[in-house]
Amino acid sequence: MRIKIAIGFGFLLLFSSDVFGCTCAMRGTPTEEFRDASTVFVGTVIEVNGADTRSPGEGFRFGNLRTTFKVDEAFKGVRGDEVDIYTSSQGTACGITFEPGSRVLVYAYGSEKKDKFLSTSICSRTRNAEKREDEIAVLRSVANGRLIPRIYGAVYELIRGIDLLGTDYPNDRQPMEGVKILARSGSSTFKAVSDAEGRFRIVGIPPGTYSIIVDPPKGYKVGGDNWDESTDEEKSFYRDLQVTITDSDNPDALTIETRVDGRIAGRVFLTDGRPAGEDVRVVLITRSTAHLDVGDIESVPAYTNSSGRFEFFGIPPGEYLLGFNIDFSPNKRFPFPRWYYPGLPDISQAVPIILGRAEKLEGMNLTLPQPIREIKVRGKAVDKEGLPVKGATIEIYGLYHREWQDGDPYSQKYVRQPTFEGRVETDLNGDFELVLLEGNKYRLNPFLSMKDSYKVVLRGERIEVIAEPGMDPLRVVLERVSEK
Repeated sequence: MRIKIAIGFGFLLLFSSDVFGCTCAMRGTPTEEFRDASTVFVGTVIEVNGADTRSPGEGFRFGNLRTTFKVDEAFKGVRGDEVDIYTSSQGTACGITFEPGSRVLVYAYGSEKKDKFLSTSICSRTRNAEKREDEIAVLRSVANGRLIPRIYGAVYELIRGIDLLGTDYPNDRQPMEGVKILARSGSSTFKAVSDAEGRFRIVGIPPGTYSIIVDPPKGYKVGGDNWDESTDEEKSFYRDLQVTITDSDNPDALTIETRVDGRIAGRVFLTDGRPAGEDVRVVLITRSTAHLDVGDIESVPAYTNSSGRFEFFGIPPGEYLLGFNIDFSPNKRFPFPRWYYPGLPDISQAVPIILGRAEKLEGMNLTLPQPIREIKVRGKAVDKEGLPVKGATIEIYGLYHREWQDGDPYSQKYVRQPTFEGRVETDLNGDFELVLLEGNKYRLNPFLSMKDSYKVVLRGERIEVIAEPGMDPLRVVLERVSEK
């Protein structure tokens, strides 16, 4: 049995082994892999050596590392106190390596060669044995001829800022103690409570299909970063978690994530008082980063529904600013100026929103300002002889974020590339017209490509412009692209 599970929005049990060009099928449960593997054991790494498993005249290389394990506990297919396992080194396709002295739960597979090489890879369940006591207990019971099933896993609290795309928050999740876990089938209900390490277990549970119910402490919600409650279908999917136990199969470990359920909600109105409708982007930023460059601000967006309502979920306690385009520059899709709650363009007059732990704030209403004026900019594309170029393409990129800075690790890590906003083509006379937002900075990329092959034959230098009223016409010079 292979289980892919989600509780709430963000609790996802999903194994992904697509690393270093390796594509693996979904791994099975411990009981499934026990049946498939040639050898299963817990062992301590004695030494790791280079290896060449090719026989004379044979070109197939089975693995380039040989790891010798001292067997601590054998479950299947082990003969003797030591076992050699062959792998490809980490960094190669499906490679996995082990550190001397580490304790590992190994699922190994035999080759079809006469000398029976045993191998494993990142595509198997082979991993460090630390904190896998329940999986080991399942294997122990299977090896002894009688599966003692259990439902087990761990509960974590996500400790994250609001910039949900970030990955640099230290200790971004920690074990959560005291969370009640219920497994219910018909009239039978079994209960567990997570311990100081967040772990829980229900042992010796009868075969059947169980609904898993998580009861987090007051002020918390089950789910991770993606708390999209926009449709009943999504709510149902994340609410109805079930696992199935049979006489021969045990479900895999469950990983449950929770977050403090702070919320900030309101509505967006038009200047005439009507609701703004759906898909208006509202953004929440931390007050402490509001002074930083665009692109460096900690932010999270929300979008309005058909009645103009928006809501931010899972927001930790802190001080925030709310508004439109306060983390981003205006673009054609959302051509409104930077605007702060309760309705001001100046950050010095913005009213901060102070959110307590698990507090829910309503009525943070906003009115959309007038959109930014569009500026029409004319231009002409010519070749180096000054003749007009028909059918040339002018790509338009918005420069909303800080530029890439060579040698600046911060910039290289966080830079966001120019945003594509569209393209226009020159007419018979090489003329073109751009529609830009006043005050915005743009990069123009001119070129001419062959219509049948899209091969670029002429290219001009990239031009950066700031859209302002009364701009002079642009002149773009295209030169032939080298065949090299």
